[in-house]
Amino acid sequence: MSRLDQKYLIRKEWISELIAQCQDDYQILEVDGNRVTKYSNQFIDNEALESFEQHVRGRKVRYKARIRNYGSNGLSFLEVKQKTVHGRTLKARIPRSDAADWNAPLNDDERKFLSEHYGYSGGDILPLHSTFNRMTLVSTALNERITLDTDLLYFKEEESQGLGPLAIMEVKQERINRFSPILLALRNFRFSTPPLGRKTSLSKYIVGSLLLNRNLEPRSYRSAMQRIKHLTKET
Repeated sequence: MSRLDQKYLIRKEWISELIAQCQDDYQILEVDGNRVTKYSNQFIDNEALESFEQHVRGRKVRYKARIRNYGSNGLSFLEVKQKTVHGRTLKARIPRSDAADWNAPLNDDERKFLSEHYGYSGGDILPLHSTFNRMTLVSTALNERITLDTDLLYFKEEESQGLGPLAIMEVKQERINRFSPILLALRNFRFSTPPLGRKTSLSKYIVGSLLLNRNLEPRSYRSAMQRIKHLTKET
């Protein structure tokens, strides 16, 4: 998979109006009659947290790895995402065996896959995992998908933290098109305060790490984390 991604922090309550304004431009992915699917992520990094550090430092070329479980069919994959110098996201993945838990320790084949696709050595499963609900829109005219993620919860050992009323909208395109119907609809919320609905760096892994480890330095994520903490405290 190769694409250009744009992420936006929005209020969950905006979603119904956003969809209503461009309902003729998208179809909704439906699996076995369900339009909302639960996802689970188990995050991967190495001991030096190189993936985390590269992201918060705003490095153009960087990698993320995770195990993802898809609630719609119960399948799980080991996935690696690479951000290129041109801002394109390249994604590679392999299926996990269903003979063990979806987030079971990595096997030899999976470690080999990581060594071939992950840009950092020594990657392994972290104690940090998350769950969220996803709705996916597919454009009827453009090579574009929209994902709307709500009810985000992060877990690390005995701690948990959620994003409450906030949602993450991701626009995935072959080429950047700022006249996408969903982005035009989003303009109606551009005066929301504190500023929401604007393109931002918002990796789920980084957000969860910063929420549950206050010793980590947010760097380029400082503004986004201030918004998240303000809004979750407000509600």
